[in-house]
Amino acid sequence: MLKSSFPKIQDLTQNKEASLETTGNHLNIKYLKLVNHTATKRTEWSYKESSKIGITFYLHWAMNEDLKKGLSEEEINKRLARKENDAKKADQGDRILLCQNYYNHGHRVTHVVETVSSTAEKRDEIWTREVQVVWVAQDPWQKYAPQTKNLIGDFLFKGGNLTSANAPSIVLNSDPLK
Repeated sequence: MLKSSFPKIQDLTQNKEASLETTGNHLNIKYLKLVNHTATKRTEWSYKESSKIGITFYLHWAMNEDLKKGLSEEEINKRLARKENDAKKADQGDRILLCQNYYNHGHRVTHVVETVSSTAEKRDEIWTREVQVVWVAQDPWQKYAPQTKNLIGDFLFKGGNLTSANAPSIVLNSDPLK
C-alpha cells in the first residue's frame, strides 16, 4: 500500500490554528497600511463611508499633493511608480490592517480589508485596489477604534506603503479586534 506524501487536511488545519494562536493574528492579516487623508491634512477619517462588513471600496496609494511641490516631473513619476509597485504587492485575498493618524486622536486601527481585485489599477491619477471590509471599528472611531500601538506595538510608519505584518519590528496582536 502506498503512503501519501501529503499531510492530512486535519493536520494542516490544526497547524494553521496553532500558528494563528501563537502570533495573535486570528484575522490572518498579511500587511499593514497607514492611511493618510491628504486632502484635509488628517482632520477627517478616510473611508468613513465604508464602515460595514462586506462593503467593497477602492483603497488608494496616492502621493501627498504637498510633497509634489518643488519636485521635478521625473521625481514625481518615480514616486508614483513606487506607489504602483506597492499597490500591486498584495495578492488577491490578502488581508490588510488599515491604520489612520487622525488629527487629535492619534494612530488608530479602523479597518481590516481583503483584496478583491487581482492587481492595481490607476483611477483619477491614483493607484487603487478594490478591497472588501472584513472588520471595521465601531463608530465613533475617535472613541472606539483601537490605538495602533495596542495591535502592532511601537512600530512607526514611514509612509502609506504596505508593510509586512511579519516584519521583525512588529508585534502583531489582533485580539483587540475580536
